[in-house]
Amino acid sequence: MPFNRILLVPLILLVCAATSFSQIGGSSTYSFLELPVSARAAALGGTYIGVNDHDLGLAATNPSFLDSSDNRHFIMSYTPLFAGINYGYVAYAHSYANIGTFDLGMKYINYGTFTQADDAGNITGTFSAGEYMMNLGYGRSLKDSILSAGANVKLVYSSLAQYYSVGAMVDIGVSYVSPSRLFYLGAVIQNVGGVIKNYTPGDPEPVPLDAHLGISYKLPHAPFRFNLVLQHLQIWNLTYADPTDTQTVNPLTQQPITNNSSNTFLNNLGRHCILSAELIASKNFAIRYGYNYEMRQELALTSKPSLDGMSIGFEMKIYKFHLSYALAKYSIGALSNSVTFIFDLAQFR
Repeated sequence: MPFNRILLVPLILLVCAATSFSQIGGSSTYSFLELPVSARAAALGGTYIGVNDHDLGLAATNPSFLDSSDNRHFIMSYTPLFAGINYGYVAYAHSYANIGTFDLGMKYINYGTFTQADDAGNITGTFSAGEYMMNLGYGRSLKDSILSAGANVKLVYSSLAQYYSVGAMVDIGVSYVSPSRLFYLGAVIQNVGGVIKNYTPGDPEPVPLDAHLGISYKLPHAPFRFNLVLQHLQIWNLTYADPTDTQTVNPLTQQPITNNSSNTFLNNLGRHCILSAELIASKNFAIRYGYNYEMRQELALTSKPSLDGMSIGFEMKIYKFHLSYALAKYSIGALSNSVTFIFDLAQFR
């Protein structure tokens, strides 16, 4: 299949997402779906959809990565966040000849236990909150093992005190790998669907529809892989405009406040980009780095931006297990540590 025709597939997916309704962080329910499911994704900036190298954790983001090399693979991932919040992911994959590869997974987030009070501030007890997602994924090669497609079907249950919500969504992904296996291209539309049962009647909420395009290239004679993920492609403007900020004149200088369209364009472009790199020292060890400009802009303090939006990690093979670790810096005092185990059950026979 000519390369220019292969490029049409992800472009069609992205056009479909752009013509659908669009949301971004803070304007939809089930936001835990946007958290990275594996330490590798966390170390590479939060999402990673451009490489198919037999990592079952990446199939949760782009189901086209599911293939026979994932047969009988099992993944467990855990991330403690802040203030007692933690989340994790588990999945198992099985391949069937001439049919394709399926995986079954579950993602959860536990918000902890909270003190419950009435309108007057009287303590009446405690309540808990958590959200859960079950996914059934399918993927297979379409053309000479260089073009693949896949889909995830997801069912979400969210429980917040006495309120609960149920939703159903699908992810659709495609991926391409060059014959040399040095260049990868992936595209995915995530969370196409809606809420089946709202927390309260008559109060519908949108789900976090998203579209990503990933590009990856490994240097042919060096152990480096460079990655670019273009995120939130269904909407251009990712900046936040404070509706209460109506000032048109600087109160100190008495000069008019102007909007620099060039800076606005570059700022928005940067928020769509996640840059990352991997140093693949051997088949058993790799070091990773990621930079998420949107995360940095949203969470960093202007006076002390520090390393906000950056992440690092590594992967190593111990016995029959692949262990991955990631450290991500969200803001001052807000670090996350992610750990992932992946192993092939067939090796334990």
